[in-house]
Amino acid sequence: MPNLYYRTLKENVVDVIRDKILTREYKPGMRLIEQELAEELSVSRGPVREALRELARERIVEYSRNVGCFVRGVSLEDVYEIYMLRAYYEMISIRLCDGQIPESGLKAMEKALDCMKKNKLGEFRKVAEYDVMFHEAIINSGDMPRLKKAWEDLNYGAIISSYISYADRNEMIMKQHEIHQSLFDACCEKDADQICEEIAHHYGLVMERNVKKNGELSSKYKFTMEVHI
Repeated sequence: MPNLYYRTLKENVVDVIRDKILTREYKPGMRLIEQELAEELSVSRGPVREALRELARERIVEYSRNVGCFVRGVSLEDVYEIYMLRAYYEMISIRLCDGQIPESGLKAMEKALDCMKKNKLGEFRKVAEYDVMFHEAIINSGDMPRLKKAWEDLNYGAIISSYISYADRNEMIMKQHEIHQSLFDACCEKDADQICEEIAHHYGLVMERNVKKNGELSSKYKFTMEVHI
């Protein structure tokens, strides 16, 4: 029997607004007016209001007194927090399965790698999609629904895309396959310690680039990735 998923109007509106923020159609600092969004999306103001509150809880939009709701700017601290938590969640999953990612998971990662390799310059929207496809196989290996939900709630794609400038996007597309290949190779070895070390290196390397780009002190954003469960 096929899996059936019921989605409310609010959930659909959340997805549409989040996607517009992801693609920078709605830019950081842009004011989001309920009536205008309702007219644009051909819905009433109620679902729009609920959607904006949900996105505020996700810290993608923000409310300000006398201003209303606007697209939230993303700081280096936000990026650091997301990378750190994402890495920890994935390492916990690896510890739970003792590094034994199932063959179905490895095949999904391999498919994601192939998509990354074929991705064209200018197709930045696909970067987050392929990244999620790859890392989802890692988080699924822990077989812990609440852990996966916490991982999903980080909204990696929307946050990172809001932070990365247009100038950096093509560079990220070109490097995406390379930085994931070594992590995939470690996962194929099925050694939990090695995989966790590679996860820490994977996220730490990307964070290091962001820190250097912003001229910040690397010690302020140091990765400590010892996970014992």
